[in-house]
Amino acid sequence: MVMTTRVGDMGRSEHRMRIGEFARLGQVSIRMLRHYEALDLLIPQHVDRFSGHRSYSVAQLTRLNRIMALSSLGISLKRISVLLDSEPSTSELVDMLTLRRHQLQTEQEVAAASLAEIEFRLALIERTTMKFPDCVIKELPAERIIGTTVLLGEPPFDTSEIGPLFGKVAGQIIAAGGDLDVGVGLYSDSEAGTEVTCGYRMNSADGNGLNTTGPTSTELDTIELPPCTAATLIHEGSMSRIGASWQHLSEWCLNQGYSLNGPCREIYLEEDDGDGSDWVVELQQPITR
Repeated sequence: MVMTTRVGDMGRSEHRMRIGEFARLGQVSIRMLRHYEALDLLIPQHVDRFSGHRSYSVAQLTRLNRIMALSSLGISLKRISVLLDSEPSTSELVDMLTLRRHQLQTEQEVAAASLAEIEFRLALIERTTMKFPDCVIKELPAERIIGTTVLLGEPPFDTSEIGPLFGKVAGQIIAAGGDLDVGVGLYSDSEAGTEVTCGYRMNSADGNGLNTTGPTSTELDTIELPPCTAATLIHEGSMSRIGASWQHLSEWCLNQGYSLNGPCREIYLEEDDGDGSDWVVELQQPITR
């Protein structure tokens, strides 16, 4: 760090740093500091009259941080100049920034939902050119699913709570002494909209697919799935495009003369731990002739 020291009129040492070092500490550009100076928002503590080199004091970082905080709120630099003269308190700045954070979080959630809807619709439009794996008819055994059910309402669905809900269910099952197997999503239609159950298959010692010694938490539901015939398909990739896979599977069933019967199921064979593009999910649609 380039620092200079001089003794003030009252004998107090004052430490100064060059503009580049001050810009680095304040996380702003030198160009921005010169702009603030031109607007009289932040004047260097010292300007060498021969070289023109500007230097700032450590104490000026407080004013710079306040300028940056107010600027992040979308306040004009002219208005910031007036606010700084009135010296807003730290608590006032914190309240303003907290409010802005909530606003940005809301905007981010709205943007994420819109992006997911675009991805979903794009996948449906491109579905005719997408390569799908073969649909396979399977005889599914009876199963017991431990989980919890939420109402998604009418499409397009807001699925932002689904991921965290699986984590919450897993924690409750483990806390109650249960042993997790793969995650399962059950989707069924009701008069109020689509209901989804986020749960897990339970491991069982006798191998019959039912765990009779699982958790008994009243916060969790136990869903008994009867044996059935189902059309299945393996979806690989982003969950934002799983809707196209479901449409393909449903159309295949109808074209083969089957009727869709009962809640459809998603079996999460491999969960993505990265950017959300590496899921492996078996889609199971119960059917009848």
